[in-house]
Amino acid sequence: MKNILGKITAYWSWFPIPCVSYQRLLMMSIKAYFVFALLCCFQLRAETFSQTLSYKSNSVRLENLFNFIEKESKYLVLYDNNVIKRTKPLSLDAKNLSLTKFLELILDGKPLSYVIDDKTIFISPKALAPAKLSREEKIEIKRIDRLQRTVKGRVADDKGQPLIGVTVSEKGTNNGTTTDADGNFQLVLTNDQGTLVFALLGYVSAELPIGGKSEFNVSLLPAVNDLDEVVVIAYGVQKKVNLTGAVSTVSSKDISMRPVGQTSAGLQGMATGVTVTQRSGKPGSDGADIRIRGIGTIGNSNPLVLIDGVEGSMNNIDPNMIESISILKDAASSSIYGSRAANGVILITTKRATGDKISLSYNDYFGWQSPTNMPKIVNALDHILLTNEAYTNVGSSPLYGEDLIEAYRKQGDGSSDEYPNTDWQKESLLGSGFQQSHFVTLNAASNKVKTLASLGYFDQKGLMLNSGFKRFSFRNNLDVEINDKLKAKIDLQYINPTVTSPSADISQLFQWMNSIPANQSFRNSNGTWGLGWNGNNPVSAAADGGVAHYKTPWGSVNASVIYKPFSWLTAEVNYAPKYVFTDEKNFRQVVQSYLPDGRKSFAVPVRSELTQKHNQELFNNMRATLTFNKTIEGHQLSWLLGASREDYSIESLNGFRDNFVLPEFPVLDAGSALNQSASGTASEWALQSFFSRINYTYKDRYLLELNARYDGSSRFLKGNRYGFFPSGSAGWRFTEESFLADAKSWLNEGKIRASWGKLGNQNIGNYPAVSALNLGSFNLGDQIVGTAALNDMSNPDITWESTEEKNIGLDLTLFNNFSLTADLYHRKTSDILLKLDIPLTLGLNAPQQNAGVVENKGWELGLGYRSNFDREFRYNLAVNLSDVRNKVLDLRGISNTGLIVNREGYGINSILGYEVEGYFQNQAEIDQHATQFGDLAPGDLKYKDRNDDGKITEADKIVIGSTIPRLTYSLNANLQYKGVDFSFLLQGVGKADGYLYGAGIQPFTTTGAIGGTIREDNKDRWTPDNPNAKYPRLAFGKNNNAQSSQFWMKDASYLRVKNIQLGYTLPSTLLNQMRLQKIRLFVNGSNLFTVDNFWEGYDVEAPVGYGNFYPQVKVYTFGLDVTF
Repeated sequence: MKNILGKITAYWSWFPIPCVSYQRLLMMSIKAYFVFALLCCFQLRAETFSQTLSYKSNSVRLENLFNFIEKESKYLVLYDNNVIKRTKPLSLDAKNLSLTKFLELILDGKPLSYVIDDKTIFISPKALAPAKLSREEKIEIKRIDRLQRTVKGRVADDKGQPLIGVTVSEKGTNNGTTTDADGNFQLVLTNDQGTLVFALLGYVSAELPIGGKSEFNVSLLPAVNDLDEVVVIAYGVQKKVNLTGAVSTVSSKDISMRPVGQTSAGLQGMATGVTVTQRSGKPGSDGADIRIRGIGTIGNSNPLVLIDGVEGSMNNIDPNMIESISILKDAASSSIYGSRAANGVILITTKRATGDKISLSYNDYFGWQSPTNMPKIVNALDHILLTNEAYTNVGSSPLYGEDLIEAYRKQGDGSSDEYPNTDWQKESLLGSGFQQSHFVTLNAASNKVKTLASLGYFDQKGLMLNSGFKRFSFRNNLDVEINDKLKAKIDLQYINPTVTSPSADISQLFQWMNSIPANQSFRNSNGTWGLGWNGNNPVSAAADGGVAHYKTPWGSVNASVIYKPFSWLTAEVNYAPKYVFTDEKNFRQVVQSYLPDGRKSFAVPVRSELTQKHNQELFNNMRATLTFNKTIEGHQLSWLLGASREDYSIESLNGFRDNFVLPEFPVLDAGSALNQSASGTASEWALQSFFSRINYTYKDRYLLELNARYDGSSRFLKGNRYGFFPSGSAGWRFTEESFLADAKSWLNEGKIRASWGKLGNQNIGNYPAVSALNLGSFNLGDQIVGTAALNDMSNPDITWESTEEKNIGLDLTLFNNFSLTADLYHRKTSDILLKLDIPLTLGLNAPQQNAGVVENKGWELGLGYRSNFDREFRYNLAVNLSDVRNKVLDLRGISNTGLIVNREGYGINSILGYEVEGYFQNQAEIDQHATQFGDLAPGDLKYKDRNDDGKITEADKIVIGSTIPRLTYSLNANLQYKGVDFSFLLQGVGKADGYLYGAGIQPFTTTGAIGGTIREDNKDRWTPDNPNAKYPRLAFGKNNNAQSSQFWMKDASYLRVKNIQLGYTLPSTLLNQMRLQKIRLFVNGSNLFTVDNFWEGYDVEAPVGYGNFYPQVKVYTFGLDVTF
C-alpha cells in the first residue's frame, strides 16, 4: 500500500512547526504561560499609575483639563456639567505626574472627588464638612430635620456587581447624588412622598416610589438597545440588528441557572431549531445529544463546537465560565467554517476579567438524584404464577409445583433463604446519588493587565455502588495591553475528569436488575452472595466485582496577539495546542456465589480480568486573520481575510490479561500470559483552510454579507482534496425607512433576512479513499507466520459531502416589550458516502461512494416578552417552537433491513416493522390468516399480509415510525420581585415515536438480557375473559409476539418540567455590614415532572431500545453565590 501519511506534513505545512514530542510541546506552552502571567501580575496594579501627564497654563478651566485627560490617557471622564461650571479657572504647572497625582492636584481645594473604575473616571461632589452654627441655626436645622429624612442604599447590576457613578435623584427636583465605588449612596429628601430616579449611561433607568422606605436595594439592567447589542459570530462579533443569518444566542445567566454536570444538557429548550436530548443520567455520560435543524447526513451529525475559537467539547466548560453561546444554524452564518460546519456551529465565549480591582466569587451547590421513572417488577409469588401460565399456554407443564406456590403464599416474604422475594431495584440502588459543585473565580484587573482565574470541582455519585464522576477544572484568561496598538491574550485550561463504574457495564447491571425474577436470592442469610441468575447478580457485581476507572486529563493553551496599526485595520495571530491523555483501567474480579447451605455455586467471571487502554492525542490549531473596517458617509464596510491550519494525531495502546492470583495487585504483569493480548494503533489528519467575509451596511438599513472558504483535507486524495464553500445573505431593516417613522412608537424594529450557502462534510473517517491491509498471523508447524489481506475495496475518487441550504427570516420588536423571530429553511445534502452493492464474486467488501441524498425542511418561531424594567416586579418570557421534516431522497436503490433502517422516501433512522390487525380471538381466525411465526393460539398478535402471498415475511414490513423527534417546544420564564427571583423551564416534544422491545417490555424474554420476568403492567394480558387486553397472551419461548411491529410502538411526545429555581439575594445593608458585594441563596429542581403516554417505568427521552439504559434522573439542589 502506498504510504501517504508520511507526506501530510510536507503537503500541508505552510507554517513551520518544530518537531517536538506531545508532552514537551504542552509543557513548553504551559511554562511560557506561567512565566508571562507572573510578569504581568507584578505589573497588575501599577499600570493605573504608570502614565505621566504634564500641563502648564495660567488660567484653565476644569472642563478643558478633563478633555486633556481623555485625550492623553484614553480614560473617559464623567461629571455633572452644572457643578463643574461653578468652579473657577486655575493656574497649573504640572510636570510628569501620574494620573492620580494629576487629579488630586487639579481638584485640590475644590468640593469635588474622583473614583476610577476600569477606564472611566467619575467626578462627583465632595461631602462638605459641617460648619460652626449659632443657636438659632441649630434650632432651625432641627425643625427642618423633622420635615426631612435621609434615604440610603446600594445600586448594582443584574449580576450583583456594584455600579459606580449612578445618579440618584428626586424626580422633578435638582436634589441628587451619585453612588460611590461600592455602589452605595445616601440622599437627604426634600419630599418624602416623591419618587427616586436611578440613572446610568448604558443601563435602563429605574423609578421607585419613596413611600415609607428608608433603604433601597436597586438592580439596574443593561439597556437592551438593538442598535448596540452585539452577537458573537465566526471570527468576530456583529451588531444584532445587522445579522442576516440565522443565529440564536444563549446568555451566561440562562446557562448558569441550570446546575448540570454536563454543560450540553443546559442547552435544552434554550434555542429554536436546536434539538437537545438527554438519554441517560449516568455520571459522566449524562451529556446531551445536540442536533441543529435535524439530521442532515447518514454519518456523523454532531455540530462543530468552538470555545473561544478553538474546537472543544461543551462538557469540558463549567457553566460558570461561559459568557455567551451563539448557535449558527444556517449555511450563510456557518459556511466560513466550511467542511466542519455541515451540522451547524456552536460558538462558546468564556468570561474575561473586567473592572479595575480584585474581586473573588464563589458558587456552590449540592443535591440529590433519583430516577425519574423505573419499571415496576412483579413479586416472587406473582412471577411464579404468571410463569406457570406462560408455560401452560404453550402446552408445557407448569414450571413450579403447587407445594412451592403454597409455601410462598404462607412464608414468601423473603425472610428465608428457601423462599426469597427479592426487590432487585431496592437492593441494587443506593436510594439517591449525592452531587456537589464548587467553583471559585478570581477577577483581577488594571488598566493594562486583566486576568480571570477559576478553579472548579464537581462530584457526582451514581445510583449504584462504585459509580460516579469527578472533575477538577482550572482556567485562566489573561489579557494584556502592551501598548495602544498591540494586545495579547493567553488562555490556559486544565481539566481532569474521572468516571468510575462497576467493572461489569453499569447499563448491563440495570438490565439484570429489571430482568432477574424476584424468587432468586441476592444474598444468603449467612452473608454470602446468593445465586442471582446463574451467578449474575447486579448487587454483588457492583459491590465486589471490581471497578473501572476512565480518566481523560487534558490541557490546552489558546494564545493570540492582536495588532492594530490603524483604527481601521486589525491583525491577529492565534496558536492553540491541546494535549489529551486517556487512561482506562477495568479490573473485573471474580464474584463467588453460594447455595444457602454454604456450598459454592457459580463464579462470575470464571477468571479475573484486567483491560488497560492508553491514548494520547495532540490537536494543533493555528490561525491568522486581517480585518478591515471603514465607514464613509453611511457606508460601512468590513472585510475579513484569514488562513488556518488544524492537525490531529492519536496513538493508542491496549493490553489484556486474566487469571490474577493477587487481586490486590491489578497490574498486567501480575496476570497470566496464557491468555493475553496487546494491540496498538495510530492515525492522523490535517485540514488547511483559507477564508474571507465581507459585510456591507448602508445607513444600518440595507445589509449584505458574503462568505467563502477554501478547505483542503488530508482525508481525500489529490484531485479531490480541496473544496470551495461560498455563501451570501442580505437583510432589509424596513423600520429604518422614512415612510415608517410614525410607526416607531410601536414597531420598534423590523428586519427581513434571506440567505443561501454551501457547506461540506469531512466527518467520514481518516482514510476512506485508501486501500488498507489487515495484518494477522497463524501457526504453521512450529513457526508463527505473518499474513496480510486486502478485505475492502478503495475508491480514490471519494470527495466531500455537500450541503446546500436556503433560509428566509423575519425579526420584529413591538411596543418595546415583545419580540418575534421566524425562519423557514430548506437543506439538501448530496454525495453522502454509501456502500453500494457489488457482485459477490469480487470477494471484497464494497467501497465507499458519493451517492446518497437527504433533505431537511423546517421552520422556527421564537417569541419573547420583557416587562418594563422600572417596576419592582419584573419578568420576561421566551417561547421557542420549531419543526423539521427529514427525508432520504436517494440511496441508489439500497433497501437495508433490521429494526432501524434508511429507506428512500422516509426519514433517516426510521423504524421498520409489521402492521398489526389486533389479536387472534379464536382458532378459526388463525386458520384463515396467513402463516406467521411458530405455533399460534388465540391471544397472539395478528400481522397484516400486505402482499397477499399467504405468509408473513420480511416483505410485509413497512416503515412504522421515526427515531427523530419533531415539533420541539419550550417556555422559559424569569420573574423577580425585589430580592426574590423565580425561574422555570418547560420543555417538550410534540411528535415522536418510541419503540421498546426484548427484555425491556416483553414478558419472560431474554432478548438482550438474562433471566426473564414480567412487569406489573404486563398483568393486563389477553385471556378469554380479557379479549381487549393491553398485552398479548403470555407464551413462554414463543417468538410470534416479539416480532418488530406497530404493537410495540408508543407515543413518545412529552412535556417536562425541566428546571425550577427559587433564589433570594440579600439586601445591600446587610451585605455592607458583612463587607460583601453579593450573597444569593437558591434551591433548584431538575426533571421534576413529565406528562407523557410512554411505556410505564421508562424515560421518554430514551424511547428506542431494550430499555437497558441508565435511567434519567431528577435532581434537587441547594446553592449559594457569594461575591467578595
